Amino acid sequence: MYYFAGRKRLYVMKTTVLFAWLLFTSLMAGAKTPDFDSILSEIAWYADIMVHAEESKHRLRAHDQLIQAVDSFLMMPGSFDVRLDSIIGFQSLYADNFRIVTWQLRHSPDEYSYGGFIQWPDRVVGLVDNRPFLNGSAYSYYSADKWYGCVYYEIIPFELHGKRYYILMGFHAGNSLVNTKVADVLDLTGESPRLGLPVFVGNGEARTRLILTYFDGSLVQLKYDKDLKGIVHHHLITLPGVGPNGEALPVSDGSLEGWIFKKGNWHYEEEVYRAVPVSEPPMLEERKVRKEEKDILGRPRG
Repeated sequence: MYYFAGRKRLYVMKTTVLFAWLLFTSLMAGAKTPDFDSILSEIAWYADIMVHAEESKHRLRAHDQLIQAVDSFLMMPGSFDVRLDSIIGFQSLYADNFRIVTWQLRHSPDEYSYGGFIQWPDRVVGLVDNRPFLNGSAYSYYSADKWYGCVYYEIIPFELHGKRYYILMGFHAGNSLVNTKVADVLDLTGESPRLGLPVFVGNGEARTRLILTYFDGSLVQLKYDKDLKGIVHHHLITLPGVGPNGEALPVSDGSLEGWIFKKGNWHYEEEVYRAVPVSEPPMLEERKVRKEEKDILGRPRG
């Protein structure tokens, strides 16, 4: 069995045997085509409440119902072929013969948790937001039930020693002061998914993932550059007086560093190209406006 969970509860998810059994029995019984429209409507309803409700207790209750609806959806034969892109708050990425779906739950301005799953045509693995070695995450390995929770917004396949892996770019809301962006590695070469691989080399000990934690009011990008064939992100510096109580917090200085893909690994480049550096800390009074005008992935709201 696989376990599918937010931070508060665990939901059992059946494996390939159940999928095969459901498909067989439905065919033998001449069952009708699953009613995907109804279950998607239910998922969309709870997702909307989970994202937009003002009261925390309403968001949490909606999330519990959402999990149950998603669980029912994933048990339906043929659910892999039904897209979830229209669901508010869901981010779906496709690669090869699988997809990965993630979402964010806001408990309070200082607490967020994440949910998600990896799905193939014949099985599902739930992702549990549970990071036991948070301070050493840049050098740790995780599994589906010990996942560095975030919303993934980009996936990049690559090969190492004849095996295929995937870079996952993700966003974690952190708290009211800082956010985190992550470039993780999804390893599907074994029986169970693993996250993290020491392929980020240079600039110190090899990292299993890239982690950028930065002040919420600072614009920090983490993306794949096709022309450079590498991962590019803003360089962070710590500036005093940035926080509301004068705290020193990390912000972008305007320069970009990168991790260029060469012979299976991602090699550090101190400077890929340079923009105008930041001369002053971001204006705190603009922070609320920035947050309202952009979604959790930094994109302008429509």
